[in-house]
Amino acid sequence: MSGRSYSHYMRPQDRDGSNHASGRGRSQHLAFSRGRSRERSYECDLRSRRHERDMRGEARSDQYHRSRSSDYAPHSRSHRSRSFDSYPFPYNYSSSSNNSFQSNTSHSRKRIYDLQNNEYQRASRPRRFGDVRPKDERHERRPLAPTNGNRANAHRAPADEFLRNKHTENYANASYGSDMNNMNNYHTRYYPPQSRYDHPENSSYERRPLTSRQDFSSNPTQRNSTHLFNNTHTISELIQIAYANLATLKPSATAAFWNKVSKQMSGRNASKSRLPAHHDELGDHLNQIFEHTQNTLSLFGPKDLSQAIYSLAKIVNVLCKHGGRRRGDDIIDVLSSLLMNHDMTPKRSLFLSFACASRDKLHHFDARCLSNIAYAYALIKYVPEFGDESDLFDHIATQAALRSAEFIAQGISNMMWAYAKVDKPNALLFEAMGDQIVAYEHLGEFNPQDISNTVWAYAKAGISHLNLFEKIANNIVSFGNLARFNSQDLSNTLWAYAKVGSNHTELFEKMANHIVSHDDFDRFIPQELSNFAWAYATAQVPHPKLLKKIADAAIRSKGEFISQDVANILWAYATMGITDKQLFLSIVPTAARLIDSYNNQGLANIAWAYAVADIDAPTLFNNNFIKNCVDKKGRFEKEGISQLYQWHLWQTKEKSNPGLPVDLQERCYNFFISKEQTVSKLQNEIVAQLSQIGLEPKEEVLMGSGYRIDAIVEVNGKQVGIEVDGPFHFIGRSKSPLARTILKRRQVPSIDGIELVSVPYWEWDEVGNDEVKKQEYLRHLLGL
Repeated sequence: MSGRSYSHYMRPQDRDGSNHASGRGRSQHLAFSRGRSRERSYECDLRSRRHERDMRGEARSDQYHRSRSSDYAPHSRSHRSRSFDSYPFPYNYSSSSNNSFQSNTSHSRKRIYDLQNNEYQRASRPRRFGDVRPKDERHERRPLAPTNGNRANAHRAPADEFLRNKHTENYANASYGSDMNNMNNYHTRYYPPQSRYDHPENSSYERRPLTSRQDFSSNPTQRNSTHLFNNTHTISELIQIAYANLATLKPSATAAFWNKVSKQMSGRNASKSRLPAHHDELGDHLNQIFEHTQNTLSLFGPKDLSQAIYSLAKIVNVLCKHGGRRRGDDIIDVLSSLLMNHDMTPKRSLFLSFACASRDKLHHFDARCLSNIAYAYALIKYVPEFGDESDLFDHIATQAALRSAEFIAQGISNMMWAYAKVDKPNALLFEAMGDQIVAYEHLGEFNPQDISNTVWAYAKAGISHLNLFEKIANNIVSFGNLARFNSQDLSNTLWAYAKVGSNHTELFEKMANHIVSHDDFDRFIPQELSNFAWAYATAQVPHPKLLKKIADAAIRSKGEFISQDVANILWAYATMGITDKQLFLSIVPTAARLIDSYNNQGLANIAWAYAVADIDAPTLFNNNFIKNCVDKKGRFEKEGISQLYQWHLWQTKEKSNPGLPVDLQERCYNFFISKEQTVSKLQNEIVAQLSQIGLEPKEEVLMGSGYRIDAIVEVNGKQVGIEVDGPFHFIGRSKSPLARTILKRRQVPSIDGIELVSVPYWEWDEVGNDEVKKQEYLRHLLGL
């Protein structure tokens, strides 16, 4: 009938138009037309439904074909094809879920597709040819992966980006510590809509409405992606669910499974990691899920790879904390055998396979995926290397530098932390990310942890991006208060600025005032206390109130200090010229107990600090200390060698205590006197004026102690040493001398028996350019 023309159904008298003018002819014509249209539409719809039935292979009764109510019952076959009792956990099936089986003969109801509630209401009639599709039924076209006749193993191609939930993927917050407990777990959700019918094998595309995220089916196996799992499931339940759906488990669901397991393994859910009595069976199921993950790795998309790698890295991190294999009765042992070697290192072959799968797809990774995959590998401290002598971090850096404008604050923070953690200071990446931060109009998107992790990463990598540090410092100073900064944020930020030599005085003052405002200093751990002191000493920013509070807190918590904390805090107070006798004496037992755990610089710092403070500590500087110095003598740098020599002078010449062995003493002396000497402009001016008043100064004189004196003159029959103290001999902009200045002023007269006088730069500047006044100043200083 479809091949006949419209005029075929008209009466002969109507075809020639004889009755068109009359009302009767027109009404008869329209009534006949409407009747034939309904007949033709119904027949075509009937053929379409029969075609659907044949493709599904379902036997339907004639009554089913004639029933309009079942045509639009979505996934009604799934309700009848499986028993609810076959699933490992209970679902709440309401009685209303069976309404789809009931016949609906009402012709007054319309077919409505509710994007919010995912409900279909049966329509009164089939959709007619030529009808306009409802506006809320959008469609997409996507290729179908070959099924090879096995629908259970079919894997459909990933949906477009707008099908993914963009609001449930959180970056991982990084901190410089060994664990990353504050990390927000990355999570990607993929919700492919269910097809109402199968397609013939020769079909290359499918056309279907874009459904919302909630799945229509109440059958667990029909649920999509992460809807299989939720945060209330224990690990054993997660394993049972994944295993029951293993044949149809898509990459997105596989990644979501590992993500949920990692969440249950950490934090407050750690107690749920214990397996029940039948853990052997669940362990076998977990092994099969793991094998499924490896076998389908090539099907993983960028977000699936990123989530899976991050989740497995988090699990490895938790396993390291638990010490790996323990009693053989919980999930720790099962996962340890899958992910860890016997020496508690991650299985590199496993993570290398994920790296290889990611390398060829990195150009499809968005900014979040790039940041999270870099963070994951940094978390397990593994840099996957490829056969072409490149590594995964090289490839990530190339892509990240190109997409630097797409990164948000947390992404930049995590990316930079990761590269600093694995010691991969990629100059191109650090420059691109630094320029991107500087280009921001404001840094409101950066929270305190983002700020502290970013500057820490640049300092750790040894990259000083001065504009970046200046912008971040100005941003912090602009804050009304620093209440949002926790103790670790403060510690990391101060350490970073001191490390790169960015002495932003306003920043240090603001942070010091904020730290001092805390009544309870016991909230700070020893590492943070030592970092505070070290940062202000390195930046040469004096803050007496802060250093006093740090000293008091250090005395109370001295038993919790590790070797590096002890060395750093003692060095800091000595450098600032603060000889807090109570602090130095109270730390002696802790320092002596940790003597075997110091590195070479730590030993030198402790020895030099007590020499500067001139506080004797025989229980610390005993034969065990000297033995450790001898054992590490080949690893001391020039600064450490010089510090040991000054300690040796203090012990032997000032305290008459045993010093270094002869061979080590000679080595230290040679390094000490080989320092390159520079003559400043100020020193030349002073020497010239000494000559003008009739004195014959000798410059850069090497004394028996090994010190060099700027100038020596003879006054009233005795030699007097003159030290020209420029700005770098004092703490910051203050008039307090540095520790090395204090030590030299004390040891030269004591050891070499020569008087020393100092010419501070500010006193010389006050004299002005009048040569007469300059000479009078020198005569008065020397007692002439």
